[in-house]
Amino acid sequence: MIDTKSILKLPRKIQITLITLCVAIILLTVASCTTKYDFGKATLDEPAATETVIETEAPTEADIVHPVDASWFNDMAIVGDSVTVMLEYYCDNDPDALGDAMFYCAGSLGYGNSQWDIDDENAVHPVYHGEVHLVEDVIPVTGANKVMITLGMNDIGNYGVEGAFDQAKSLIEKVRAKGPDAFIYIESTTPMLSSMQRETLNNENIRIFNGMLKEYVESQGDGYKFLDFYSVIADENGDLPYEYCSDPDGMGIHFTTDACEKWVEFLKNNV
Repeated sequence: MIDTKSILKLPRKIQITLITLCVAIILLTVASCTTKYDFGKATLDEPAATETVIETEAPTEADIVHPVDASWFNDMAIVGDSVTVMLEYYCDNDPDALGDAMFYCAGSLGYGNSQWDIDDENAVHPVYHGEVHLVEDVIPVTGANKVMITLGMNDIGNYGVEGAFDQAKSLIEKVRAKGPDAFIYIESTTPMLSSMQRETLNNENIRIFNGMLKEYVESQGDGYKFLDFYSVIADENGDLPYEYCSDPDGMGIHFTTDACEKWVEFLKNNV
């Protein structure tokens, strides 16, 4: 300990020197403490904060939350025959059904005749925005990101099950070639009234065709999905219920409003 009385006995210059030295030591000590503790802030010894980066992947079809709303269908093109035309009429009267889905349909359209030359006098092709187009051009013509094809009724009777299946594969491959990034839904051919079945076009053959189509679509991997509406709309015998048929005295294949409502519900819960 420094003796204050002894310091006072020293010469004046020495006293000043000692006092100056003490003040310098005190200032250095205070400065050191301020740098390390910064009056309660983080010290130099604390690690620097790091930013946590969470990597995410783009959503896939598995990420879809069902049921989807009507707007989900705004970028979907729907290819179909006269059965699907009934769905188009239904959606025209109910904007909450399938939103702004782009219908690309024609009566009597099939997997086979849709591939005929557009100038063929017997050809059947969809009319979209006032112009006739090939089905294989559906994606570039509509700009759709998703396409659903619902055909087969007009093929099984003309080509048989095997021939209809070959035509279906051919058309699907053509659609894919012109829309490599689109998602393709293939929907089952729908049932007919039991009383209207024929030798080749009947519900048994429709079921066989649907089974072959399902196996093919599932073998294609990502970017494809098979939708089995046949099993949902058919009765316990595999036939179209009478109450869901709008033409029981005609072809026995077209849908009522209630059937279309059931169809929309199915799509919203299964796409």
